[in-house]
Amino acid sequence: MASSTNIREKYEQTPVYDQFVDEYEIINGYVDMFIFAACVGYANERYLRNYGGDSEMLWMHVSNKEIYKAVAASIAYQHHNDPEALLNKELQLETLAMYSAGGAELLENKFGDIKGDPTDAILNYIQEWDDQNDTKRRDTVLGEIMSSFESEPYADKKAD
Repeated sequence: MASSTNIREKYEQTPVYDQFVDEYEIINGYVDMFIFAACVGYANERYLRNYGGDSEMLWMHVSNKEIYKAVAASIAYQHHNDPEALLNKELQLETLAMYSAGGAELLENKFGDIKGDPTDAILNYIQEWDDQNDTKRRDTVLGEIMSSFESEPYADKKAD
C-alpha cells in the first residue's frame, strides 16, 4: 500500500467548484467541495466510472479531517460491499472521486444556472436530505461498519 503522501486521484474541477468555493465562498475549499460533491453523488446513487480531469486530490488532504476519513471509508465500504475497503485508502479515494464526479454533475445541473448567490438554494437542498425518519437506517449502516471492524481479520489492524 502506498504512503499517504503518494495516494492521489485525478478529478475534474467543474465550474460548480469555482462557483461554490471561490465566487460565493459557500464551501471553504476544494477538498471540502470534493467531499460535499461525493456525498451528494452517493446520496443520489450517482457516480461516474470515467471521471478523469486535470486536477488532483491527495489522500493526505482528505485525511486531515477525521470526518472525511470516515466518509471515505463509509462510501467505499457501501459501494464495494467489502470490509477490505475500510482499510484501502487508494480504493477509498478512487471511490470518492467517482461519486464526487457524479455529485458535481448533479450540482452543476441544479445550481449552475442560478443567477446571483446560490447559498439559500443550497441550504434548502441540504435541508431536503435531513429526514429525521432516516435516523434508524443511518444507525443500521453505522452498526454494520462497526461490526466489520470488530470481526476478524480487522480486529487487530488499525486504519490510518
